[in-house]
Amino acid sequence: MNGLTQGKIALIVSLTVLFSQWFAMVYIYYAIGEFQKFLFILPLLACVIVYFLILALIEYFILRKVKILYRTIGGVGRKIEKPSLKDPELFENLRAQVELFQKEKTIEIEALKENEKFRREFIGNVSHELKTPLTSIQGFVEILLEEAHSGKPAEVKYLQKISNNSDRLIDIVQDLTMISQAESNELQLNLEKFHIYELVLTVIDALEELAKEKRTVVEVRDLNHISYQVIADKQKIYQVIYNLLENAIFYCPPQSKIAIRFFDLETNIMIEVADNGQGIAPEHLPRIFERFYRVDPNRSRTKGGSGLGLSIVKKIIEAHGYAIQADSQVNKGTRFRFGLKKG
Repeated sequence: MNGLTQGKIALIVSLTVLFSQWFAMVYIYYAIGEFQKFLFILPLLACVIVYFLILALIEYFILRKVKILYRTIGGVGRKIEKPSLKDPELFENLRAQVELFQKEKTIEIEALKENEKFRREFIGNVSHELKTPLTSIQGFVEILLEEAHSGKPAEVKYLQKISNNSDRLIDIVQDLTMISQAESNELQLNLEKFHIYELVLTVIDALEELAKEKRTVVEVRDLNHISYQVIADKQKIYQVIYNLLENAIFYCPPQSKIAIRFFDLETNIMIEVADNGQGIAPEHLPRIFERFYRVDPNRSRTKGGSGLGLSIVKKIIEAHGYAIQADSQVNKGTRFRFGLKKG
């Protein structure tokens, strides 16, 4: 409704009132008797009053609905402090804001659907990850109980398997706790200055046996980086590098090479972990940082990890204010890069 339509409605109503009064006065004049002719002016005054009253009532009721709409959509778009029905852009602006509101709500609904889908997948993955070691523990405990009832001594191999699966459960719970802290912005960082080269050497030493088992060579390229220092949480960056290096060793075929490089970017130090292994297919690469996502579920589960490693790596780096990037080519290798503040 625009100002012209509003005026027409008020005019029609006021003229109806005017002619009704005149008709009544004419009837009274001829049926009952004469009265002062100047009284015929009163309907005109009433007509003018009714006209403006109708205009005010229409504006009041319509604008009240408009204001309710503005409050409902949260003031999206251009906010009109004193809307007027005579403003030709009033309803056009309202229509545009309602469309914008509709788009935003559509996006929110899609996000809620996606979150619900992710929640179902997450619960399913957590249940599966916990079920595997728990089932193993239950099975070995039953074997030990049977041997105990039959008087046989408990075999150390069963106790060792129970211990290994218990460790895996602890790892899963710890990883879930860290993911939860990171997503709720409760991940505490103990920032300190340290030599990143020395930390990498510590990680390489910790994974030496695994590298020997896979006959994989791990090397740090050039020696200009020995003095590089960064400001970060040393323990968590250790976890990041350990996870990246362990994955590279595990997934690369025997006799592969893994190179760790450092790049001086003035205020930052970029760390790169690159291998010449089988690589990651393009359809999997965008999802490798998702929780519990596995490129090869069958091979991955033989490792016994929590499936949260790369997701935790991503959260730790993001908590430091940086991002981690992954590039890969099938049968050529994979490269991870992330930055840290230069010390």
